[in-house]
Amino acid sequence: VEPISANESWEPSNEQAELTNSQSISADKTYILRFDGGSRGNPGIAGSGMVLYDSEDGSEVWSGCQYLGDHLTNNEAEYAGLITGLQCARSLGVENIVAQGDSKLILQQVEGKWKVKAVHLRQYYDEAISLSKEFASFQTCHIERARNARADELANEAMDTKENKG
Repeated sequence: VEPISANESWEPSNEQAELTNSQSISADKTYILRFDGGSRGNPGIAGSGMVLYDSEDGSEVWSGCQYLGDHLTNNEAEYAGLITGLQCARSLGVENIVAQGDSKLILQQVEGKWKVKAVHLRQYYDEAISLSKEFASFQTCHIERARNARADELANEAMDTKENKG
C-alpha cells in the first residue's frame, strides 16, 4: 500500500472488529480500506473481503471476509465488501478513510458520477452512502485488480469456506 496523496447489513461484533498487530487507531490518521467481492455463477456463491491499512506505513491494521450466500451477484458482493469494511472501520474508531476497490461501477455510483439503475443494488448504495457520512473524511479511489490481491484473496476464502472471519 502506497502512502496517500492529496441485502441486510452485517454488523461486526466486538470480537470481529479486532486490530491486527496490536495497533491502535488514531483519529488524526487517514486509513485505506480495500474491498472486493466475488460471485461464482453471478448470481451464485458470493463472498467479500476487506482490508484496512495504515496510510502512512502501509501496514495491515484489520482484515476480514464475509460469506454472503448462494445467490448474489458480483456487484452485490462488491457493495457488501465496501459496507462491511466501512462498518468495521467505524467500530474501530476510524475517522478518515479512503475506500479503494477494483469495481469501477461501485465507486462511480458512490461518487455520484453514475446512476444506480439496478433496483437490487439501491439498498446497498443507500447503506454505503449513509455509512460514508459517518466519517469526518471519506474519499474513494479506483485501483487495478492486481493492487487489490489481499481483499480478493479474502473474498475467495469466504466463498471457499462459507465462513466469516475478521
